[in-house]
Amino acid sequence: MKRIIDLKRELTDALRVGWFLGVRQIRRSSKGTTTLIISIMVLTFLNLVVVSGLLLGLISGSFEAFKQSYSGEMIITTAPQLDHIEHSADLISFLRSHPRVTALSARHVAGAEILGTLTDLPGKNEQPNKISMQVVGIEPVEEEIVTRFSRFVVEGEMLDENEDGYMLIGANMIKEYSSFADANIPGITLLTNVRVGTRVRVSLASADGPVRKDFIVKGIVKSKVDQISTRAFINDRELKRMIPVNKEEVQEIAVKTDDSFASTLVAETTAFTGPDVARIQTSAEAIPSFLRDIEMTMGILGNALSSFALIVASITIFIVVFINAVTKRKFIGIMKGIGISPLAIEISYIFQALFYGIVGSVVGLVLVFAFLKPYFDAYPINFPFSDGILVATYGSAFLRVAILLVVTLLAGYVPAKLIVRKNTLDSILGR
Repeated sequence: MKRIIDLKRELTDALRVGWFLGVRQIRRSSKGTTTLIISIMVLTFLNLVVVSGLLLGLISGSFEAFKQSYSGEMIITTAPQLDHIEHSADLISFLRSHPRVTALSARHVAGAEILGTLTDLPGKNEQPNKISMQVVGIEPVEEEIVTRFSRFVVEGEMLDENEDGYMLIGANMIKEYSSFADANIPGITLLTNVRVGTRVRVSLASADGPVRKDFIVKGIVKSKVDQISTRAFINDRELKRMIPVNKEEVQEIAVKTDDSFASTLVAETTAFTGPDVARIQTSAEAIPSFLRDIEMTMGILGNALSSFALIVASITIFIVVFINAVTKRKFIGIMKGIGISPLAIEISYIFQALFYGIVGSVVGLVLVFAFLKPYFDAYPINFPFSDGILVATYGSAFLRVAILLVVTLLAGYVPAKLIVRKNTLDSILGR
């Protein structure tokens, strides 16, 4: 028992003396050197958080765009083997009356052939100017509330619910606007010479022969979400008139609700419709699996790059503490000679290393959450397939702070241990 008490007293004294020596050395150290070391720790922390956060943000930006531009917080589509959502009217009525649903957009979707020149007769050695694509019937006002659809109109105007005979076409289906026009991918055909004001012909297959109607292109829509840039859009009532059967049954319903309530709403809606009637998913569940795989890969890559930053930081702290201890080896020998315990001296260097790590991490946290994250949220990086944001949460950031401090502690302890264990007399005499 006495031995335990003595050990506790010895440890307490070592901590007190180590703290005193550590604070004294930090105060007496060069301000330039201290600033440089802290700057290295700040950059290391930013490397840990920002690099991995931006890599994840490439994919997370596309997830957010998918939700905001197409699916809402919950998306209902046709079940496998079905071409419509059964009992659509009852389902829409249920959702409209739900207290947690703020808006919804019900869409008819039909596969169609669009002819860009109003003739099937191409010129010599030319392919017909037509393409197969999905035509979506939307209610412009409802769609605007759910997805702010008008922001995707890069040329021309948004559909007007009071006008008939007009169409919006996705930019990636028109050669003059498509991002893939110069790729020359075999099997991909695009409309040519189609722009705002062009008259196109839409043909839908039916048991009694094709149903055709001419539309004037009112606008070109472009987004990094394929469901917008690769489809055509007309007023819903016009598409319903062209659909041969199941005119009241829709193919998609995008629903806006609280993010936190989306999973509950999926469960309640599934209970209402019954199984196998429709595919009911949150926005996150509807994301294609290959994008999830890319997200995982980006996370692994970010962690790998961060590990290199940790190695650099640990080596930096090791060198700084080692050189500091070597240059003060005589002073360390004198302290040991007058009775200061080696443990207290080691703790003093550990405190110095932790000081650099803590100050660098605090500055890094302020930079990330007060400046960088708000900046990237307001001005995302414009990548071809997404608007890149910075993914950073307090939980992940503090985990990285903890990792950085552990590495810093070890990097401070090892060189101090190497110097302090030298023979006291040799250290005093400089041998």
